[in-house]
Amino acid sequence: MPTNVYFTQGTKNEQYLIEDIIIESLKIYGQEFFYIPRTLVSKDEILGEDRLSQFKSSFPIEMYFEDVDSFSGQGAFIQKFGLMMEQSATLVVARRRWEQLIGRYGQTIIPTRPNEGDLIYFPLSKGLFEIKFVQHQDPFYQLGKLYVYKLQVELFQYSSERIDTGISSIDEFETLKSFTTNTTRSKYGEVVSIAVTNRGSGYTTAPTITFISANGTGAAATAVLGTGTNAGKVIRVDITNPGTGYTSAPSLTFSNPPAGGVTATATATIEANVDKVESFADNNKFKSEAVDILFSETNPFGEIK
Repeated sequence: MPTNVYFTQGTKNEQYLIEDIIIESLKIYGQEFFYIPRTLVSKDEILGEDRLSQFKSSFPIEMYFEDVDSFSGQGAFIQKFGLMMEQSATLVVARRRWEQLIGRYGQTIIPTRPNEGDLIYFPLSKGLFEIKFVQHQDPFYQLGKLYVYKLQVELFQYSSERIDTGISSIDEFETLKSFTTNTTRSKYGEVVSIAVTNRGSGYTTAPTITFISANGTGAAATAVLGTGTNAGKVIRVDITNPGTGYTSAPSLTFSNPPAGGVTATATATIEANVDKVESFADNNKFKSEAVDILFSETNPFGEIK
């Protein structure tokens, strides 16, 4: 096989030399971009989407437009929702530089490479792009190693994601494109019911209720005392504020009754609110119900058990 006699085809020093040349070339001919990793909040496992995605940080890094004319795509065109701008491009970024400036912080969903769904901000055109595909296995191995990622990007279409990178020119995309006034962003949700497990005894006034949780906030409720044979006992608990953001049911504590009485106890149940605009609770609930109902058998599509 013919090879260059001045290279041994794969030693570390040769690979470092080629990599340094590529990085230097990208710095000379490339442009400064900001890489913005995505954080999943509530992935819809049925549709494979996450309208609650957050973008909380940004990292400057040099990239190179592989396309000769920089941007391609259909450009501006009219579709049923009005005027739309479609721009796409292929960006080249050095693997070592990506690892040095972004990967080592572990903020991407797949920590070893750029991720589809992450954003790229180009300050020169003030454009925000979404990574649609990452070509991370280029078949051309120079001296037995891959040195760059090729990112296929398209103009980002905003859909209620939270953008809080700390860079005003990037964060303003949320205020310019957002039409919702619902600022509650929770995958989980609210306290939907409270079951009294021990009514207690000896209460002369309704006890106060405290919710204890490591995640959610805002839940509140009032206790209702019984009469007659149930006098001095907690017969039910009425929810006055369901709270938000609970990943597990909070625990409840009741204030103690006068001396000689028994403290009441209760348990809370949480559930995502299917009526909120940004909630995928309906699909999440369907998914959990499907596991119990549709796929309770080991082989629901055949006769073999």
